[in-house]
Amino acid sequence: MRTAHLLLHLFIFLPFFAQSADSLRQEAQQSYDRGYFQHSIGLLRQIADDSLTIDDMRLRYDCFCQMGQLDSLFLWGEQVVRQYPLDRIVPDLTYRLNNADPKHANPGKTIEICERYKQQDSTHILVNRQLADAYYIVGNYDLALRELGRLESLGDSCFKVLYTKGSIFIHTARYQDAYDYLSRATLLRNDTHGYCLFLLGIAANKIGLGAEGLSYLEMAKERLMPNRKTLFRLHQELAESYRMKNEPDFRLEELQECLRLADEKDVNELTYQMGQCYVSLHQMDKARDCFNRFLEATENKEYNDKIKDMRESAQRQLRMMMW
Repeated sequence: MRTAHLLLHLFIFLPFFAQSADSLRQEAQQSYDRGYFQHSIGLLRQIADDSLTIDDMRLRYDCFCQMGQLDSLFLWGEQVVRQYPLDRIVPDLTYRLNNADPKHANPGKTIEICERYKQQDSTHILVNRQLADAYYIVGNYDLALRELGRLESLGDSCFKVLYTKGSIFIHTARYQDAYDYLSRATLLRNDTHGYCLFLLGIAANKIGLGAEGLSYLEMAKERLMPNRKTLFRLHQELAESYRMKNEPDFRLEELQECLRLADEKDVNELTYQMGQCYVSLHQMDKARDCFNRFLEATENKEYNDKIKDMRESAQRQLRMMMW
């Protein structure tokens, strides 16, 4: 009798629980659609693990992708594709496995997922691209070339396919083939891809096209080198870091690099800062020279409160040096 009573209550309340889970799913999807990814995850966590549907797991994957939580997105992504090898997330998941930071990258897992996918569908271009990339990353150039050839046979001659084949031919000393593929690749990018131009320059040199190789290498240098303003800002921030660490010798080195790259408007402030470094290093002659040059350059000129304060500081330190 007791068992029948419990079964009756279960029968009565089962629709309520089912409706509750459906309600959670609906709200979780709405939260995701509106950008509330953490809230969506919180709602999904209220559904028992043994009641999760493929859509629930896929939504978790999508949320963790949006939040950039790699460990979690890989965990849920692998659960999805383990149950559904042809799931829509395969191209995205394998791209992330190939291109994540070294701690999280796993091209071996990409190969496993994509090879399983190919058993049922060998013509998915996006999946095949990731498989070719994974073989290239792990250094299996023969299988990478096999997959890249498959992509070409499917009509895929995008930059990535051409560039990867050209790179493999460089690694395997097939320089004429490298030149052919990298020429086509750089043409697709209108000579904007610095590293492709670099490899093309190497290939051109190797097959005796020295003048052409020089042209490609010069273009590569221009595109790969940060511009002067970017380098200036980099050294400026390095100098600030060393100032905060109270390491005037390293700060001075960075300020000297800044001075080499500086626009005229930045020179005076850098000169003052270098003077400060010399004071900290007890090189008073050099400090005095910097402060005097700074004061001379800013005398009788329009300057802001910052320069005014720096002038007062420089004058005060010069007076102290005379004692």
